[in-house]
Amino acid sequence: MVFLLLESSASLALSAFLVVFLRRLAVPLRLIDLPDHRKIHEGAIPLCGGIAIFLSFAGITLFGSPMSLGPGFWMAVVLIIGLGIADDRFALPARARFLAQVLIALALILTEGLEQLALGDLLPTEAIGGAVGLFILSTTFIVGLVNAWNMLDGVDGLAGGSAAATLIWIVLLALHLGEEGLVYPVTMLVAAIGGFLIFNARSPWCAKASVYLGDAGSTTLGAVIAYLILRLSDGAEGVPFPILLWLVVVPVVDTLSLMVRRLLDHRSPMSADRRHLHHLLIDAGLSPAAASYTIIAVSFLCGGVGYLGVMAGLPASVMTVGLVFVVFGHTGFVLSVEASARHRLHRIARPSINLNL
Repeated sequence: MVFLLLESSASLALSAFLVVFLRRLAVPLRLIDLPDHRKIHEGAIPLCGGIAIFLSFAGITLFGSPMSLGPGFWMAVVLIIGLGIADDRFALPARARFLAQVLIALALILTEGLEQLALGDLLPTEAIGGAVGLFILSTTFIVGLVNAWNMLDGVDGLAGGSAAATLIWIVLLALHLGEEGLVYPVTMLVAAIGGFLIFNARSPWCAKASVYLGDAGSTTLGAVIAYLILRLSDGAEGVPFPILLWLVVVPVVDTLSLMVRRLLDHRSPMSADRRHLHHLLIDAGLSPAAASYTIIAVSFLCGGVGYLGVMAGLPASVMTVGLVFVVFGHTGFVLSVEASARHRLHRIARPSINLNL
């Protein structure tokens, strides 16, 4: 335990140091985020937080426990963070980025053997196409979570804080399931995220973020969390996948909701807008910091439900029913806030219409 604490402190300190160091290189490397009609912030913000996190995580983890994660994992991390850096620098076309993510997900699954998802009593594997269906489900989950975490990164501290909340439950599940090989690296990753959040999450000593994750950071966090969940759900003895979905239900449901609403508006599901959950909470009256911490808290509570479900040995079917209620709750909130916004716009527009008459 003392060793784990010391290594965690080293990971946090190294991450914070790398954030400070890389911020100075961000402008000459043109890894910066400029404000526009969707991004409301002051000045050019460095997009080096994710690079700092994963350099710290890799350095500490490979030095302390090199065999706990397979070579396929490290290959995928290098590829996804490289893709993210290229996107931060050059704004890659959406289709090219998506295709690359699919190929990286396929490589990760094949090299790490993550295609044997456990579904518990929810339904037989034959109902989704057997091994092929599980392979497609695993690939879809990785690519989906990569993009879900990228979409989550819209308010200071949100993507990093939500990732830390999820990873804490993954550490506890790994301890419970006897997956000691995951405890050390995941703890190091949580600590590395903590070093980044010092400069990104709003707090009494940080009025606003001075560094962002960038696509390199948010997409890689999504990929790593997807990998860890698939690993815990691998094989006949793995934790049923529907139960582990509780750990990431908030970003997953918000992303699916966004895509459905965009399709209903006859727009691309990958198009940008300000209809994310954090935007709606801000529209409902919360400050950006309050919106971020609210979503992090809800994510942590949902992860706790998943953890308790595993501890209690609840069937996957029961836990899946619970997920449906989360979907209903999210949908009700979204519809309520958007209806209220339309009503306010209508009230503002009415005087101008009467005046023209």
